Amino acid sequence: MNDNKNQPHHSSPATRHVLSDSLNLQGVQRLRILDVTLTLAGIVAIIIQHGLKQITPVVYWELGAFSALVMLFLTVSLAVRYRWSLTQRSFIVKNKLPFIASGIWLLGMVLILLFGRLLPALTENTMVRPAWFVVCSEACLLLRGLLGGISFVRKVTEDGRNPALQFVASFLFLIVVGTGLLLLPRARAQTAPENESWQKRARVALFTSTSASCVTGLIVVDTGGETPYWSRTGQVIILSLFQLGGLGIMTCSAFFAVAARRQFQLGESATLRDILDSDRLGDVRKLLFVILTLTLAAEAIGAFVISDLFSHLPLGEQIFQSLFHSVSAFCNAGFALTNDSFTHAGMRWQVWGGISTLIIIGGLGFGVLYNIYLSTLSRIQRFSKRNHFTSKGKKVHFSISTKLVLVTSISLLVAGTVGFYLLESTGPISPEAPPVTTAEKIAHAWFQAVTFRTAGFNTIDLGKCQPATKLLAIMQMFIGASPGSTGGGVKTTCAALVLLSLGSILRGRERVEFMGRSITHQQVNRAYAVFALGLIAVMSTTMLLAVFERTNERAFIDLMFEATSAFATVGVSTGITSDLTSPSQLVIIVTMFLGRVGPLTLLMAMLGRAKSARFEYPTERVPLG
Repeated sequence: MNDNKNQPHHSSPATRHVLSDSLNLQGVQRLRILDVTLTLAGIVAIIIQHGLKQITPVVYWELGAFSALVMLFLTVSLAVRYRWSLTQRSFIVKNKLPFIASGIWLLGMVLILLFGRLLPALTENTMVRPAWFVVCSEACLLLRGLLGGISFVRKVTEDGRNPALQFVASFLFLIVVGTGLLLLPRARAQTAPENESWQKRARVALFTSTSASCVTGLIVVDTGGETPYWSRTGQVIILSLFQLGGLGIMTCSAFFAVAARRQFQLGESATLRDILDSDRLGDVRKLLFVILTLTLAAEAIGAFVISDLFSHLPLGEQIFQSLFHSVSAFCNAGFALTNDSFTHAGMRWQVWGGISTLIIIGGLGFGVLYNIYLSTLSRIQRFSKRNHFTSKGKKVHFSISTKLVLVTSISLLVAGTVGFYLLESTGPISPEAPPVTTAEKIAHAWFQAVTFRTAGFNTIDLGKCQPATKLLAIMQMFIGASPGSTGGGVKTTCAALVLLSLGSILRGRERVEFMGRSITHQQVNRAYAVFALGLIAVMSTTMLLAVFERTNERAFIDLMFEATSAFATVGVSTGITSDLTSPSQLVIIVTMFLGRVGPLTLLMAMLGRAKSARFEYPTERVPLG
């Protein structure tokens, strides 16, 4: 007699859920596996089709037909799984977006079939209807791939076990994908060297992808200018990388989930709260909308404001250049489509006013901007006499973190501007340097004070600055932007807590206080840890650069400048990045990644969540000097 028949059958919650919802469990599982496999294969086919410069017409149409067949399979698979579902209405709700994508594809196919003769030819010597069939299929397939990626990210974040590991993994994934896309022949411009080895091309692609994904701005080849290394396709890839890198893959995925009116799981909300530095779990949904709305609005307005900088270009090029530099400024990326950044336009108000404003807003942090938004909205309601309170019955004031960020940021901007002006004004003047007015000195000092902290643009040749000025820049870069922002560094709040702690020690107080509030010892200790790890990272990177560049006559201050710029994801350089040896460039790549995710975050990702000790050793005093 078989004893297994009497044993209870144990199944996972996911399996029991599928069993209760489907007539054919194995068939559904196989269809899902095929859906994922064919979607990935179809996306690869699209990349090959449009990424290779030299491809025969036969192969081009074969790849296009494959994309159409994949889309047909996905649509049929969705219909079959709907037919097998026991709760068909619930199935439609859960798969609303895939149904919309398949519906768009079917509608497009029908419209092209009926009115194809009215459509323009996409290229010469091509059949109109088949070409539009391919375009529609590829667009819908990419949409399905995007929806699948969003669903995958949501499943990963639902457990909420290790937000640090998920954060690190998302940037690694973005860097790898970006490197692969930049290696495509269509990403390289015609002015790029043709005799480059594959190893050098891979290193350039990896360096650029890391710099863009980590919103740094250091480059080893010209992004634009008269002899660009990257084509328009490559420039769009770079733009996409620092837009995603600035906002974060998880933030974007969560926003699309909210836009689709899907509910967050508790673990998913907790993960996003940790990533976005939000204090309250319930604020995650609102914060996501504010982040995306503010980002798109700021970048669009910024592009319009600085568009006059490129008025000498054709309209299409003017729009692209304006949008590229606006997004680069808001994301604190520092990428420019000129050979000299903004050294040719340092006195234009669009640079010291428009670009600087975008950099400052992007570097404040989304949590701070959200708090400012709520406080401003509350004040408007009070003055309009509609409602003296928010929906929760409380007035919204600036939080202690917002006040700390604003005070520290303003102090750094003022000190940086004054320090840069004095150091450069009192230094030795080169006889070859053109005369500079006081207004120009102030404008240059202000812009450099803004960009040194996080952005990576410049209006002067930084290689010609005084050593003392470079040291001032290193200190500003090391501090960097604010938590939850698109910038890097150890963050303004960390530096502020270290200084406040020093003040408390000198005054003989046990607790760190700021504006009538006490800061917990745990946060102060964390600030010291971040500060110490940052110093270790910068010193280690500088030492490695000094070792690998010993055969080159590099000033030590320039090597430290480069190392700090990479760690703080700033992107300013004294002009030595492209001349560094291959090992040095690899060190910079690792440092940029470490600076973007944060050394403490990386350690937490590798070690997992810390467990609190259930015991305590006896205390003793040790001499400190």
